[in-house]
Amino acid sequence: MIHAGLLLALATLAAVPAAAQAPTRISGRVIDATSGDPVAGAEVRIGELTVVSAPDGAFAFGSVPSARVELRVRRIGYAPVRLPLDPVPGLERVLTVSLTPIALRLDSVTVTAAPGAIAITGPDLLRRGGDLSLALDGWQGVSVRRAGNGPASPQLRGGGPDEVLVLVDGFAINDPLTGRADLSRIASREVSAVTLLPGAQTVRAGPRAVAGVLLIETRHHLQPEATGWAGSHGSMGLRFGGSLGGFTASATGERLADDFSYDVPEVRGGGRANRSNAGGEQYAAGLTWTGPATVVVRGTAGNRGLPGTTTNPTPSASASDHSVLIGVRRPGTVHASGSVQWLETRADDPAPPTGAAYDSYTHGVGGTLELGRRLPLAVAAWRGDATVTAEARGDRFAGDGIRPGTSFSQAALRAEARLTGGRADAWTLAPAARLDLWTGSAVRTSLRLDGGWQRGRTSLSWGVGSAVTPPVLADLFFREGVGVRLNPDLRPERVRWEVEGGVRRDFGGGAAAALRLFAGRVADLIVWAPDARFIWSPRNFDVVRRGGELTGDWPIEPGLRVSGGLAYAAVTYDVPGGAQVQYRPRVTADAAAVWSPGAWSADVRWHLIGRRYPNSAGTNPRDAFALLDAGLERRLGDFTVRGEALDLTDTRAEFLAGYPSPGRRFALTFTLVAP
Repeated sequence: MIHAGLLLALATLAAVPAAAQAPTRISGRVIDATSGDPVAGAEVRIGELTVVSAPDGAFAFGSVPSARVELRVRRIGYAPVRLPLDPVPGLERVLTVSLTPIALRLDSVTVTAAPGAIAITGPDLLRRGGDLSLALDGWQGVSVRRAGNGPASPQLRGGGPDEVLVLVDGFAINDPLTGRADLSRIASREVSAVTLLPGAQTVRAGPRAVAGVLLIETRHHLQPEATGWAGSHGSMGLRFGGSLGGFTASATGERLADDFSYDVPEVRGGGRANRSNAGGEQYAAGLTWTGPATVVVRGTAGNRGLPGTTTNPTPSASASDHSVLIGVRRPGTVHASGSVQWLETRADDPAPPTGAAYDSYTHGVGGTLELGRRLPLAVAAWRGDATVTAEARGDRFAGDGIRPGTSFSQAALRAEARLTGGRADAWTLAPAARLDLWTGSAVRTSLRLDGGWQRGRTSLSWGVGSAVTPPVLADLFFREGVGVRLNPDLRPERVRWEVEGGVRRDFGGGAAAALRLFAGRVADLIVWAPDARFIWSPRNFDVVRRGGELTGDWPIEPGLRVSGGLAYAAVTYDVPGGAQVQYRPRVTADAAAVWSPGAWSADVRWHLIGRRYPNSAGTNPRDAFALLDAGLERRLGDFTVRGEALDLTDTRAEFLAGYPSPGRRFALTFTLVAP
C-alpha cells in the first residue's frame, strides 16, 4: 500500500512544472548592532547557497534566483536574523545586516560560547531526516543508534550514550535516571538550529557533557502547520504546531515499526522469523511562552514492547514512561532559571522465557536552580565579557526498582569569559573554570581554555581542558536484575586532560572543508562488562581516546549540493595493547547529496558504522555496515509531499548484537502550512 501510494503521489506531482527564474546578485556587510564593528565568520545563507562573512564583514552571492527569497544570517554569540528579499533581475542588492550580541544559552542559563562550535539549520535537518535521531546521525561525527525501540541517544568521539548533554531551549532532556537523551522524540520541523560543542564540555555546560553538548533551538513564531506520515511495518505519526502571540505549541504522536522479519541466529535454529513486540507508541508535547521571561512546559509519554534479543526473545514484556518538565528562564545581565521535573517508568513481563515474572515501577521528582551575572571585561587590548554562575540540582526517587529513600543532589560554581582582540578582533580566547560537589563525592575541579583565530576565509580553533561527571543514577541506586549486578562504589568519570585543534576553510559560494583532531585520557570511564560468570555490571576503566573528524560541503552548481564527513575515534583501555572499548566504533562516515531544482527536491544519504567489539578483549567483532537513504519532495505552495526510503539496500543492521533493525522501509509524509 505504501509503495503504490508513494508512486501515485510522485507521478501526480511530476505533472506540475517548475518556473524558471533569472539570477541576480546580492552583497553586503554584517555588523555588530551595538558597536557598529564588522562581524567576521557569520554564516549567510539564501536557500542552498551559503557564504561566510570576511574580516570586514563583507559577503556576496553572485547568482541568486530572482524570486522571493529569505536571507538568513547566523553567528555564534549573536541572535540570528532572517530577512525576506525580492531580488530584481539584473540589479545588485546591497545590504547591511546588524546582529544583536547575545551569549550562547546552555543548561538553562546563559554561558559563553566557545570557538569551534558547529551549527546546522532547520532546512538542512529536514533533508537529513524527519526526527533528530535520523537528521543528526553521521553529522560532524555524531552517531545515533538505538537498541530495538529504546531511546535513540547520540554518541560522540567514542563516548557512551550517557556522555552527551542535550539541551532543548536551554533545558536538558537527558533522563535523570539513565543519563540518556532520546532524539527520536524531537521532530526536525520543530527545530530552527542545532549547535554542537564537541569534546569535554562539563566545565561550561554541566554533568553528562564529557564527550560533547548538543544545543537545540526550537522554532518560534510559527505559522500553524500540520504533518502526517505513514510507513512500512505499521509506522505512522502526526504532528501539529503553531504560534499565537507569545505562545508557541507543538504536539507529536508516533507509532513505531513492528512485526518485521529478521535472520534467526544458528543457536536458535537459523532461518527467518518475525520480530514481534518490537513496536510501541511515543508522544511529546510542548508549550513555550516568550516574554520578559521564557516559560517552557514539556511532556513525553511512551509505551513499547520489550522484545529481548534475537537469542532470548520476550514476547510478553512491556515498558512505559512518562515525564513532565516546567522551566522558567529570565535572560539579561543578571540571569536566572529554574525547573521542576516529574517522571515515572514501569517495566513488566508476566511470562519471561527465563527467571520469575516481574513488575517494576519507579517514580521521581527533581528540580534545578541557577543564578548568574554577566559583566563587561577588558584585559589590555582584549575586550569581552565574563559570567559567574551558581547551580544546584536535587532528585528524589521511590518505587520497586529503587533503594528506599534514594536521593541525589549536586551544586556547582562556574566562571567563564569570552575575549576578542588583535587586528579586526581576529583572535578569540574563552577560559572557563568549574567546581562541582555532589552526593558522596569531594569537590571536583574542571578547567578549560578555548581559542580561535580567523583571517579571511580561514579559521583556526583549539582547546585544552578537563571534565568530570558523576555516575548515572540507574547504575548506583537500582536493584539488581536478572544477570545484572549494580555497583554503588562507582567512581566519577574524569577527563584528566584533552587537547584538540581544528582548521576550517571557506572557498566561497558555500563550499567549505574542516578538520578537527583530538587526544586525551579518561580516568574511571564507566563501562558495562560481564564477569567470569557472565554477570553484567558497570565498572570503572582508564582509557585513552584520540581521533578526529574531516568534513566538507560542496555546492557543485545552483541547486546541487554535496557534503560528507569521516570520523575516527580510538577509545582503548589504558593498558599495553589495550583493545577498543566495546560497542564503540572506531570509524563512522557520512555522505549526502541534495538536488533542489525549483519546487522539487531530491536527496540521497549514505552512512557507515565501523566494526564494534562486543567484549573488552577485542575479539568476535560485529561487522561494519552501511545504510543508504533516499528521498524525493515536491512543494506546492503551502503544501509539501515527501516520499523516502530508509535502508534502501536492506542491510538489516545490528548496532548491538541481537537487536536487528527493521531493514528496508518506505514512508510518505504530507505537510500543510497555513497561509
